Amino acid sequence: MQKTNKIISRLFLALCLIAGISILSPYCGIKAEAASGYKEIANYNSNKKIIKNGKYYFKYDSSNRYFLMSTKKNSGYKKTPIRSYNAYGNGKQAFYIRDGLLCKYTYASRKETRLKKLSVKGDESFHISTIYGNQIFLTKNSFYQWKHWTYTYNIKTKKFRHAVSRCTITTRSGKYVLGQNEYRTDISPYPITLYKIKSSGLSKVKKLTNLGTSGTFIGKKIYYVQYQNKLMSKATLYRCDLSGSNKKAIQTFKTSSKYGEVSVSNITSKSCDVYKNGKMYRYTYSTKKMKRIR
Repeated sequence: MQKTNKIISRLFLALCLIAGISILSPYCGIKAEAASGYKEIANYNSNKKIIKNGKYYFKYDSSNRYFLMSTKKNSGYKKTPIRSYNAYGNGKQAFYIRDGLLCKYTYASRKETRLKKLSVKGDESFHISTIYGNQIFLTKNSFYQWKHWTYTYNIKTKKFRHAVSRCTITTRSGKYVLGQNEYRTDISPYPITLYKIKSSGLSKVKKLTNLGTSGTFIGKKIYYVQYQNKLMSKATLYRCDLSGSNKKAIQTFKTSSKYGEVSVSNITSKSCDVYKNGKMYRYTYSTKKMKRIR
């Protein structure tokens, strides 16, 4: 009975998160920093939006499930080979995965170049995690193997190599990235490790937690949530430097419900949103007060 209640509670929390809470997900791509020159031009949430990249505009055509491109916002759109999610562009070209191939699309010439066939077996699949400099970071996923792997493709040298096992990049700031080190299909906590981008791929800086969620970079700080255990009834929001040092607890949140869970999202430098006991609150760091918002 206790296990059933726990499952129901987690499903309910997941539905609430889907309905209105912004939480990081490795399957939706990550927000690339402008310093690299590449930004997402297509993702799971962009199907109804016109997205500008450089002097070009992109919008989704649901009839053929590809993106259209134009130099004008309201007219002149033509079909591109870019699918409906997980593409990164720098205003002149975009990288994406189509039919198991890593591809490049040059805007001015409207030409697609096939760069690398991505080898997979069974249920394995690839997605682009981020692009920094000349390195494209790709994650391979497998539900049946319950694993992530991170690879890199160098745009200049065209070399493809394995970077880190049991890892998918969830967010990046400059040369620093946060990696999720266990495969997840729900909102359960997972190990979070801080890495630094090197010419050869990724270098481990520090493991931040074994049971965490919601890792994010804000300015020159890292924020993340650490749970006491997998029951997720007690969560602490932490802040540390980009080196992983000077760790500081901002606040601990608990649920009063026997089978309840706590979720922290929408983290900023001043506040965060906390879901517990079926209600949503906003916690302000300076006042140390919770205000119900939903």
